[in-house]
Amino acid sequence: MLFICFAVPCTIAQEIEDDPIIPEEQVITFSTIRIEKQESLEPYYEALKTATFGTQRFSIFEQLAEHHSKTGNTDSILHYATLYEKEIGNWDKPEDDKNRNYAKAHYFMGVGSSFNGIFDKAIEWHIKGIQAANTVGAKEYEYRNKIGLARANLKKINSDKAIAISEEALAEFALEFKPITNEALIILGDAHLQKKNYGQAETYYEEAKEMAQSQQDLETELAIRLKQGQLAEGLNDIDKAMADYETIRNLALKEGFTAIYFEGTLLLGKLYFKEGYYEQANIALSFAYINAIDRENLEFQRDALSVQARCYAKMNDYENGYAVITQLLNVIGEINSKQQQTIIKELEVQYETVEKEQEITSLEEAKIVREAELSRQKTIKNAFLIGFFIILIPIMALLYTYYQKIQAQSELSKKQEEINAQKVAALKQEQELNLIKASIEGQDEERKRIAQELHDSIGGNLAGIKLQLASMDDNSTALSNIGSQLDETYQLVRDISHTLIPKKFKQNAFTKLVAEYVKSISGTGELTIGFHPYPEKLVNQIDENIQMELFKVIQELMTNTLKHADATNVEIHLNVIGEELSLLFEDNGKGFDVEKTSKGIGSDNIQHRVAQLNGQLSIDSQLERGTVVAIEIPIKPFQA
Repeated sequence: MLFICFAVPCTIAQEIEDDPIIPEEQVITFSTIRIEKQESLEPYYEALKTATFGTQRFSIFEQLAEHHSKTGNTDSILHYATLYEKEIGNWDKPEDDKNRNYAKAHYFMGVGSSFNGIFDKAIEWHIKGIQAANTVGAKEYEYRNKIGLARANLKKINSDKAIAISEEALAEFALEFKPITNEALIILGDAHLQKKNYGQAETYYEEAKEMAQSQQDLETELAIRLKQGQLAEGLNDIDKAMADYETIRNLALKEGFTAIYFEGTLLLGKLYFKEGYYEQANIALSFAYINAIDRENLEFQRDALSVQARCYAKMNDYENGYAVITQLLNVIGEINSKQQQTIIKELEVQYETVEKEQEITSLEEAKIVREAELSRQKTIKNAFLIGFFIILIPIMALLYTYYQKIQAQSELSKKQEEINAQKVAALKQEQELNLIKASIEGQDEERKRIAQELHDSIGGNLAGIKLQLASMDDNSTALSNIGSQLDETYQLVRDISHTLIPKKFKQNAFTKLVAEYVKSISGTGELTIGFHPYPEKLVNQIDENIQMELFKVIQELMTNTLKHADATNVEIHLNVIGEELSLLFEDNGKGFDVEKTSKGIGSDNIQHRVAQLNGQLSIDSQLERGTVVAIEIPIKPFQA
């Protein structure tokens, strides 16, 4: 989620005569929270792509609608609830199974309609949900729909009816479904608060809060505390109401309970307006309106704009007031439009259902006629087949006996031929293996001899010449060039000698070879080297050609560090992640300016080797801050 915050000093600049309620100076923060697809929902979206039609998809719809109900994402609630209801209509199952799922789908349709401010439609959906649940004894969703029905009536300022529905539901289901009972207690508190029966409202809120605390349900507890802030406002304890709203908003924002945060912001804005702090009210209501737009929550939009229009009127800012009223009329129009769209969609669904039922009836009739014709044809075929088999069976028995005799002779002949062929093939294979073995041994011996000659004789001679030149006093340019050429020649001889002995990559684990090489360098005590392969088993399974090239890259990087970096510590990380091999080589040396320093032969060699492996190379270095070399090479996936 992306947070955009706006801090407002809460010392009120307006002078209001005889107003004892001036809040202490504090900073109140308002935030807009943009909706993004949450990673926690990714498994549900992926599962929905492959889920089979029926209970699997219904379960995913239910869980997604439940999540968006908690976060107040109105369109998402209605989207998944509409899909849920439509697919139930196309589900070829008994009515009891359909009604069990209709009870859930209608509940979420009612919740979404309430969020959009379409309370009459919400009442209709919850009544349908109660009827569907009643027919199959689905008590949980009968209870949920009754509480939803009470909530919708409460939104229509019909508190007496909301109390009657809630008390009836509590008497029937309170002990069986305690989390839902908590919602019923909150609605009873809201209804009594609406009727200004503050004592009874506080009793219900406290009971609900204790139940939420016992269930460790922080989200419900914060929602109840927000209601208690409204109660304090109703009792004219403005300081407590403001403190409660701000405290609960901050806790809800921290815990990710966005619906509670938005409602707290809206309540705080309304309270500022009520107390005459119009600028502060405008800020709070603006943020509440932005958040309501992001979630397409038309009820919140309407409430925020309604109070904001009155704020501008009190501030004599009629231009902005007119603009807000225009927005308010648009929102009211959108609510009415959505109500009409809902009615149209419902009629479309009913029409499609009738058409489907007619199509099913027609198909069933055609199926009955087709089955009768197939049955008649099958009887005729069976009669012919029985007569045919009576004649055919004796003939088949004689043919089968003769066939078995021929088959046995043929099998004996084939087996003898196979045995002879296997003997010849075994002799040839043994001969070929001996020839290959001798050839490989000869190649290995020759490679070893050439490598030793290059390393011991030519390499030794070059090293001796370099030492003699280094001991000379004359530091002329010619001698320096000769020294450089000897260095390059010596390095080339070493590279060739190492290249000629690839057998070690077959006989030893790759990580063991790198570890031995690292140990040989760090054995001098001047450089501490850490080598971290992970997972080691997968690293050792990479292709041998990649192993050889990577080993040479590590050698080249280590040579550069020893020659130029003046480092005391080197860290080598080698990781296999999915279908990618990652090498991270890091030293704490003096570093260099990547843009100014020209590339050397060593750097070119590394880039060339990485390019041959279709890899990517990046170098990050700064003066006196060391060097980091990152290499990423694509590899084939390992077989399980």
